[in-house]
Amino acid sequence: MVESLRYNAAVLYGVGFLVAIVLAVGTVSVLGQNVSYPTMIGLLAIVLVAALVRELVVFRDPLTPAGIVAASGLLLFVLRPLTVMTTQVTSPGAKADSQDFSSTLVLAGSAALVQCLIFFCVFFVVYYAVTGIRQRTEMTLTVSPFPKVKREVNPALLQAAVVASSVVALGALGYIILSSGGPVVYFSGLASRSEFLSGKSFFVLGYVPVQVALVANVIYRRKAGLPIWYNWVNLFGLGTLILCGSLAGGRGPLVIGVLLPLIILKQVGPKPLRLRTIAALVVVLMVVSIFYSVIVRNSNFDQGRSLDQLTTDPVGVLLEQLTSGAETRPFDSLIRLNEAEAESQGGAFEFQNGATYAAVPAWFIPRALWEGKPSGGGNTWFTSTYVPRFYGEQKVETSLSAIGEGYGNFGLPGVALAGGVIALIASALTRGRFARKGLFGATITVSLTPILFSVLRGDAYQGGSLMIATVLIAGVIYLVASHPIRPPKEAATEKPAPSKVSVLR
Repeated sequence: MVESLRYNAAVLYGVGFLVAIVLAVGTVSVLGQNVSYPTMIGLLAIVLVAALVRELVVFRDPLTPAGIVAASGLLLFVLRPLTVMTTQVTSPGAKADSQDFSSTLVLAGSAALVQCLIFFCVFFVVYYAVTGIRQRTEMTLTVSPFPKVKREVNPALLQAAVVASSVVALGALGYIILSSGGPVVYFSGLASRSEFLSGKSFFVLGYVPVQVALVANVIYRRKAGLPIWYNWVNLFGLGTLILCGSLAGGRGPLVIGVLLPLIILKQVGPKPLRLRTIAALVVVLMVVSIFYSVIVRNSNFDQGRSLDQLTTDPVGVLLEQLTSGAETRPFDSLIRLNEAEAESQGGAFEFQNGATYAAVPAWFIPRALWEGKPSGGGNTWFTSTYVPRFYGEQKVETSLSAIGEGYGNFGLPGVALAGGVIALIASALTRGRFARKGLFGATITVSLTPILFSVLRGDAYQGGSLMIATVLIAGVIYLVASHPIRPPKEAATEKPAPSKVSVLR
């Protein structure tokens, strides 16, 4: 009882603190007053550091849903704005699109930081409120009002799913490499794959079913007390996942699709990693992803200059790429978006009113079946409209972020709405009830949590669709590899079946 009161008091205090900031900054923004750029960075840093520290204190793990959102916010919307302020250069696209951080852009950056603060405050208010209510409800309710459907998993079918998805993923990877002109052409063109992946980008995502099936099989075998890695199926799936994720051509598949799910899978097991081990792994992930970007991608853009710089000054290149890489510049897009709105006081700036979100279902339809399929969502709209040189004939996108997409559709209410919706999704992925979650719930918890970074950094067309696709794949695998348990009365007339692990949906 005392612990419950302390928890609720902490939640209420945190919610009140965040609401106060939202109201104060929102009032200033609505009244059109300028907020200091460094001050806004400081306020945002306080909110995000406080949230991350809470996760470390309560769970001793920064890879919870709230922890990943807070860490992502610090990287993308605190360290990057500091880098822009220090270098006095902002670039939503390539270096050719760079602009000096003039007084006009400083005002646009301050407005962008206001939007970031509103987004994250709403996110944590909703997240902590929902998780707090859920915990209090579980303390007072001993019986769930909703009956759970019991299903029994067939381990042979689950293992078959790992093998089948691995074979399909390897076949898809082989097809992409051969259709692009062979291994040499494929690897030399990883930096700009838009041309040879046109109409075939779905094949790059072959690692997703492998990851989901592998996670499901590991969780099942762990609950059943069966060997996990002394199992050739899991080893085959792991090798396929690492290979396909590494050769997909981006840091996202490697880090978010391979490495983070495996670490989280360890964290939800009986022997989670210590905090210092997690910190070391996070550093290793950052170094690996930066090296991957410089060696595989950037060196193709600048004829090897990035690789030469990495050889002569590895520390300097790593620090620069940490906040200036292509994947860590959505704040620059926010600056450009606010600059465009400021330039169009006559009404030239048009809010999209949900059009970029409406394009999400199109992601699931191959372009070969729909010739008029939209090119994309928020990222496509922003890049083609406000960074057209970077978009070019190859239709290369730059990330707008969930914050920018929300603002580009509905203004400040859209920013708050985006923060609330993502908070609801994140709150469903908390690990407090992980031990009681069934195979399906546990699988999507592990597989979806890393994608929160992509959802935050990118747009709903890419990150949101990937989340939906992951849930659908997990659902199909679960339904195929399991069957409902018959009612006791009906089952009592038959011979008892060999005992298997029963998993609640």
